[in-house]
Amino acid sequence: MKKLIVIIYIAAATILFGYAKADNTHTADHPSIVAETITDARSPVQIESLRARFVKKTVEINWSIATEAGNKQFEIQRKADGEDFKTIGIVFTLEDSGASKNYIFKDDLKGVKKKEISYRIKQVSIDEQYSFSNIVLAEATRS
Repeated sequence: MKKLIVIIYIAAATILFGYAKADNTHTADHPSIVAETITDARSPVQIESLRARFVKKTVEINWSIATEAGNKQFEIQRKADGEDFKTIGIVFTLEDSGASKNYIFKDDLKGVKKKEISYRIKQVSIDEQYSFSNIVLAEATRS
């Protein structure tokens, strides 16, 4: 029964917030502002980099981790138009991994009018503890 509840929760959150996928591609060449590594020793995940950049009419948020153990999910949060940070997507990570991973989330910018948009990642562990990444600003790709 508990597994069924978890599956329903994941399906509902995916429908409400969208999803992102793990990707093994390296994204270091993206022109954007980079966040520093989270240094909270209580966090089961260390975010190595976080980037956000405009791609056509969306913003692509990329982050990489060295390892993850005891992690439940990442919440992608956006701040725009003078509002507080709001969760716009959730990435569920129900497995432990000793390998580095790259994640990508595309924000379709629904309801956003400003071009200065900030992002952060909220990492939530299986025991409901959480920590935040540093904040990054989305940058336009320069031609």
